[in-house]
Amino acid sequence: MKKNLFLVFFLICNFQQAISQSTRLLPTKSLSFNIGRGRLGSGDIQGLMLGVEYEKFFQKRLSWSAELGMTIHDGSDLLLVTEANGEVHDLSYRYTTSGAQLVGKIGYHFFRTKSWDAGIRIGGLFRYQSSSVPDDVTMLFPIATGLPVPVFINENTSPQRTYSVGGISQLFASYTIKQKIILGLVTGLQLDTNGDTIFPQLAFTIGRRF
Repeated sequence: MKKNLFLVFFLICNFQQAISQSTRLLPTKSLSFNIGRGRLGSGDIQGLMLGVEYEKFFQKRLSWSAELGMTIHDGSDLLLVTEANGEVHDLSYRYTTSGAQLVGKIGYHFFRTKSWDAGIRIGGLFRYQSSSVPDDVTMLFPIATGLPVPVFINENTSPQRTYSVGGISQLFASYTIKQKIILGLVTGLQLDTNGDTIFPQLAFTIGRRF
């Protein structure tokens, strides 16, 4: 029994040592491009998210990264008007929210080998945003205005352009081909002082280790 326990202990120690040695030999830097989708919570609209991220390890399982990201979200209040002759007019009100942000993150990699990498990142961000979404929209129908079509009245009480700071948390997993080409997925949550929430986020990552 003691011999078996000693053998198990010996195998575990050697396995941990092998993992530790292989981890130290891994590339410590990477540059990646992220593209995906996210829902902007303040307007509850879907949009596109893009980012370029540089990451560097400063300990075996800890890294820091910097990302320059861009987002664009759009939506509409659907309004279709049909004339007596059957012709349909699209009078929908359309709006867009776009932004650029600089993000700094610390990552903990709870699983890291030559091929696989998975963990969590948390960090802070500075964001510039421009939005055409009104604070209040009122639609008046022809019975009230005497006009042949409905009319939108928009009221804006907040600025079109805003600057904010915020926080971000992400879960990530990636697979590396020949210790160079990174393919992965990232999901996360983003909040800022402008009251905007981007959740859920889901992005595809492609990059290179070096």
